[in-house]
Amino acid sequence: MIQSWSERVAFLGTWAGFKAGCLLAKIFPRQWLYRFTDSLANVGFYLFGKFRTRSIRNLSLAGGDCWDGVGVQEIARRSLQNFFRDFVEIAHALVVPAEQQRSEIRFEGREHLDTALAKGNGVIALGAHLGNFFLVGTRLAIEGYTTSVLINQPRSGRFTKLMDDYRLKVRQKTIHARPRREALRELGQVLRRNELAVVIADEYGRKNGIHVPLFGRTVLARRGPAIMALRTGAAVVPIYLVRDKGQGLKMIVEPELDLIKSDRDKAAIRENTLRMTQWLERTVRAYPDQWNWMNIQWQEYVDSEPVAKEQQVQRITS
Repeated sequence: MIQSWSERVAFLGTWAGFKAGCLLAKIFPRQWLYRFTDSLANVGFYLFGKFRTRSIRNLSLAGGDCWDGVGVQEIARRSLQNFFRDFVEIAHALVVPAEQQRSEIRFEGREHLDTALAKGNGVIALGAHLGNFFLVGTRLAIEGYTTSVLINQPRSGRFTKLMDDYRLKVRQKTIHARPRREALRELGQVLRRNELAVVIADEYGRKNGIHVPLFGRTVLARRGPAIMALRTGAAVVPIYLVRDKGQGLKMIVEPELDLIKSDRDKAAIRENTLRMTQWLERTVRAYPDQWNWMNIQWQEYVDSEPVAKEQQVQRITS
């Protein structure tokens, strides 16, 4: 009974939020809505004590007391502002034509994506909770790429259907991560059709995964992207959508990651997961105020010595 009521509340709240957001996006200029959500985020930063405390702690552990001269509290506050702005941009994407979105969101590095697709094994678009990660699949679809997004969400229920329907409205197909076997089957079909599957790289657990270094500490990274790349031969191409210092949103496609493909053993899975995590750290360092710092689950019980050794270990070569 509790679950059914919570699902009903989630459904009604999300439905009302989408309706209100679309109406506001039609009425008000986006810059006005940004100012409004920035104000909400500033208030929320002090009201959401858990977010504030944990984000500041993780930033401090990862980079000390400042990042390029900017204090960790300010970066955490900006991170929340950027997250609130995501919803303005989602509402905007629901009400404006595709051509307008194409002109408003620059697309850099298309040649890297086309090169990867030319191999014929599909592309795992490696992303993170960075910038407006919600619209990565949308911008790719507008550019003509058939795109599916892997979502860590139950397959059934009114709330799930509502979210799937709205993703379709912004041109994204949904693949649900659970049950795992069904998700792997659907991902395999997408890649065999030489399409794109957007997969988030920065979802960390406490029990299952691979211990890898991140910001000098240890996280338990998921094996899924590395396993799927090895099974299918798909290219892993980092793709993310960030805010570019007042110039609007920008989609960045990097060259395909150099991963092991000749072996399909545990060592190859581990090494490829490590390389994906190293990409993530480089990217977050470039945009620290656009990443969700709540996301890190440090593995506190793991010695720092194995992490230091991990960074010196000889690479497995393909």
